[in-house]
Amino acid sequence: MRRLAWGLVLVAGGWHAPAAAQRTAENTVREAEDGFGKSVGSESIGIYASGEVRGFSATEAGNNRIEGVYWDRAAILSSVITRGSTTRVGLSAFGYPLPAPTGIIDYDLRRAGTRPVVSVQVNSGDYLGTDLIVDAAIPIGDRVGVNLDFGLYDDEYVSGAGGWYVSYGGIARVRPVDDVELTGFYGGYSFGDEEQAPTIFTVDGRVPQRIARRRFFGQDWADWAGQAFNYGGLAKATFGLWQVAAGAFRSRFARDEYHTAFYRGVDASGVGRSFVLAGEDQTTASASGELRVSRLIEEGARRHRLLASVRARNVAARYGGLATADFGLATIGVPVDESRPSLVPGERTRDDVQQTSYAIGYELRWARRLELNLGLTRTDYRKLVAVPGAPVVIERDRPWLWNAALALLPTDRLTVYAATTRGLEESGIAPGNAGNPGAALPALRTRQYEAGVRYAFSGGWRATAAVFDIAKPYFDLDRRDGLYRQLGTVTHRGAEASLSGSPLEGLSLVAGTVWLHPRVTGQAVDDGRIGARPIGRTPLFVDASADYRIPGLTGFSIDGHATFEARRTANAANTATLPARAILDLGTRYRSRIGRVPTLFRVQVRNVADVFGWRVSGGGGYTLLPGRRVTASVTADI
Repeated sequence: MRRLAWGLVLVAGGWHAPAAAQRTAENTVREAEDGFGKSVGSESIGIYASGEVRGFSATEAGNNRIEGVYWDRAAILSSVITRGSTTRVGLSAFGYPLPAPTGIIDYDLRRAGTRPVVSVQVNSGDYLGTDLIVDAAIPIGDRVGVNLDFGLYDDEYVSGAGGWYVSYGGIARVRPVDDVELTGFYGGYSFGDEEQAPTIFTVDGRVPQRIARRRFFGQDWADWAGQAFNYGGLAKATFGLWQVAAGAFRSRFARDEYHTAFYRGVDASGVGRSFVLAGEDQTTASASGELRVSRLIEEGARRHRLLASVRARNVAARYGGLATADFGLATIGVPVDESRPSLVPGERTRDDVQQTSYAIGYELRWARRLELNLGLTRTDYRKLVAVPGAPVVIERDRPWLWNAALALLPTDRLTVYAATTRGLEESGIAPGNAGNPGAALPALRTRQYEAGVRYAFSGGWRATAAVFDIAKPYFDLDRRDGLYRQLGTVTHRGAEASLSGSPLEGLSLVAGTVWLHPRVTGQAVDDGRIGARPIGRTPLFVDASADYRIPGLTGFSIDGHATFEARRTANAANTATLPARAILDLGTRYRSRIGRVPTLFRVQVRNVADVFGWRVSGGGGYTLLPGRRVTASVTADI
């Protein structure tokens, strides 16, 4: 209980300064608290590490955080300035006030330690695409820390496509007085020559035939080029019984040159019609932030916290106006070089969202007995969509949202909890292949119920299990008229579990699993226009990792990461599925010193058995699953 309560105090409004870890000491398995989702550096583990939490996107739900403060993401944070991220669900999300349904993804920025360190990493990357990363962590006295970061990436993909990235940024932290920390950061990246492998849409959504991997069959000129950045500031302070947490952020993703390639109507022999869409200046920019103030009231063994929060975001997106090139019939997986046609993009769609939320919350922590979290939010949502040649459409909503969670501690080792949450999230616009392209869709009202337990075994083992029920409106193409509209409600009912610990000296284990029962209900299902199972969902997913430091071999460890997923629904009619598959990654680390410089040598073989597979998107498009590849890296903390 003390551990859970302390975490709540840290995140709910106060500041904290964890020790900075050198890059050679980073290890995802040993740092993960559970099997739900953890990333450190370039490695990720956990059933929700991809950002898909309980079958839904945490980003669309508005559940991204930077060190506990609300952030609306238009572009991913540059990897050179982030140490990693943690996926929080159930009890692990108790310390985050005013959550929305699904889970929370919280990002940690890098931090300077007590002495200057310059970390240099050279990584072979997937398919021998070379990466170079440099991080300079510089403390200035006892109260100022600076990180300067740079990354150069030459990426290669399973499709045979490639691209280059230059990533850069910096972080400055200042503690002007005790219990006050101010943080400013900038992280950006530029990219170019990122070739776009075709997405495959088959007849009736059937699974495509097997094709050769690492053989690019798109067009060399059909690529992406652009830039992205995030910058902002955070302030966290404790003044006696008052705590303040604030953040303001700017996030922008721009594709100056944009292409997307796809095959439509691919039959059993792999033949379909090849298309490339071309555009320019496809941009999304978001300004967001939060101000949260809380007051602690102590009453013997009971600690009450009252909080007030204001969150806001202003999103401006410009997209569309794409010109189409039709190259006729072609066979997937077979390279065909087409001359670059003269494509003139048209006017872009304007898509603006403004949202402001005002909230109050109450937290009670009663030592060794219970914890209670309550929140009430009024949100003001406005969306404007202006499609060229069509009337401007404005959607508004002003719902009341709430969250409530209760955790009971029958014993020192056992915690039982239950929670419910209401949310409002973005629904986007109708896609270009709909009969109403660009139509503004209303914001989605969502809800979640969950309950679970956590038990701390002797010897350091931790087990967590929960059940959940999430419901959201379901949008898709209506086969009757081709319009993109709400066709029903999608519910994800399921159970998740995590087990972590160290059964013997030197061995760390982390495992998680989720059982999911996704269903679509509504008139479209009753009429047989769509199936009852949503595209891309699997009823079972397991993720397990282990790291073992071998006795007698100082600095040497081996590790493994295994995943298993059951069959995935592959089309809207539910007549096609992706087969079940298991993937195994094996690796080793050797920590040593070259002179006085800590050095880490890392080798990993991913997808050891070279399992072939497809991925399917929500729209029914297929792309390749990465095959076997070997990565090697050398990291030095100078």
